[in-house]
Formats: sequence, C-alpha cells, structure tokens
Amino acid sequence: MKSRWTVFRIVGLIGALAWLTFGCVSRPAFTDPLAPYGLHYTLHLATEPRPLRVHVLRVDLSNPRIAIRSVIAPDPDGPGPANAALLDPRDMVKGKPVVAFVNANPWDAIPDASGQRQRQWAVGQPVEITGLAASNGEIRSPPHPRLASIWLDGRGRVHMDPPQPNADIREGWGGFFRILRNGDVLPKNDDRLNPLTGYGTDRTGRFLWLVVVDGRQPGISEGMTSRELAEFMQQLGATEAIQMDGGGSSIMAARTANGDLAVLNSPSDRFMGVSFIRPLPNLLTIQEAETR
Repeated sequence: MKSRWTVFRIVGLIGALAWLTFGCVSRPAFTDPLAPYGLHYTLHLATEPRPLRVHVLRVDLSNPRIAIRSVIAPDPDGPGPANAALLDPRDMVKGKPVVAFVNANPWDAIPDASGQRQRQWAVGQPVEITGLAASNGEIRSPPHPRLASIWLDGRGRVHMDPPQPNADIREGWGGFFRILRNGDVLPKNDDRLNPLTGYGTDRTGRFLWLVVVDGRQPGISEGMTSRELAEFMQQLGATEAIQMDGGGSSIMAARTANGDLAVLNSPSDRFMGVSFIRPLPNLLTIQEAETR
C-alpha cells in the first residue's frame, strides 16, 4: 500500500492518546502493561491516499505468560438455531485474566417466523455465528466450507488452513477469506472502504498480528480495501492473513496501567454522532497463562 505512515509506539505514559478521547468510549493512556506479555501495540496514522488510523497488536506466541483463547457468549437455546446471545465485549471478558481482545467471526440474526432478520443488534439478541467458533476444545459453530478458519491445536500452534475432520481444534475462529497466502496478496483491487479486522502470522509461526482499521469517519479515518489490508499486513511481516468480521464490529482493547481494559480504536457505529460499542457473540483474547 503506497502511503506515508506515521507510527506511534505506545510505551510509557503518552499524553498523545488524549486525542482518542471522544464519543462514549474511554481510552486512557497507559504505561507499559503489555510488554511483559510479549505484546507490542502501535498506532499507524496516514494522510495519503486518505486519512487512516490503523491499530496493530503484535503478539509473541513464544511468550510463556500468555494463552490465546476464544471467548464465546452463552448459547441461549442449546441445540437450537442460535449459537450465542450478543454481549458487550467488555462484559464478555469480565472475571477473565484478559490482557487484550479483538473481534472475531461474522454473524447474523436468527430469522423470525416470516423469514425476516432483526439487524438492530441489541444485548441479549440470539444470533448465528458464521464459520468456526471453538473454545477449550468445544466447537460451538463448525467451519464453513466457503469461509476461512484460524485455529489452535493442542500444542498451541496456529493454523490458517481448513481443519481436517479429525483435527485437534482447541480454540478457533472464522473469517471471511484469506488475504495473504505464502506471502502473496490475494484480494483484487476495488474501491470499497470499510473498517476492517485482520489476523496474520509469519512464516515461523512465532508472531500473531491483530489489526483493526478505523473507518467510516470522514477526515479522520475513512477505512481500507481488502487488498490494502493485505498489503499493510504484508509490510508488517505477515505471510498468512485472514480478513475477519469488520464494519461496526471491529474493536481492539488492551490492558492499561491500572489493570483495566481500554478500547483503543474508534468503533464506527454512531448514534447522534456519538460512537458506541456494538455487542458481539465471540472474541479472540490474549489471556494470562497462569489461569483460564
């Protein structure tokens, strides 16, 4: 992606995060609470080819202090059509030793008796998760044959290839499609700009990149195309990457110096011009490894 980027590395008490404080989402500055867990957060700013704000969390998977876990909201109907009931993602991780989280799978409302889907997204709303969703070895939603999957086996190794029927899936998530394969950019050029979320790994499997692009905010951050996201993640060092759910679902949060989780990006959903956080069915979380 041909852009001029300014990169801010958030270490130490940085007053520059004050500009992130708008809407109803609190974004306090933080010291260095992520470094002991092998996490490195950067904020990338661009003015060309358009205003952009991109949030990157690089995770060192070799760090013994962390574990990558899927967190899925409760299933409201057991074997029924819903996989989860939407929750505020901050509530979803309460009581868990979460260091950071990002959004994960696409999902949709359950059709009513007339086949209509209510897409106003409210806390407690039953939804169907699209694609692989697995936590602690339990598969809540199976892999979708036309969508991408990312999953961890019993040894903690990350896979982005479709799991075989006998695969040892311990944690898993589904995305829309692969955007990097063996270092090659896969999406074609287009002009559709959106808030986006991407997961990527390098050839060694040591690093996991979690990327959230702010969008739909004219003059502030207008979003990326799928190809631009792939090129951006390629520049970070990823060789394999998947585009996950995006739009108003795109969210990234991380632990602050006082131990709280702060939302780092600016979610694109708005009411009367004020940003709000969309409820979600599942997350990818980085947790302290000592407890689950």
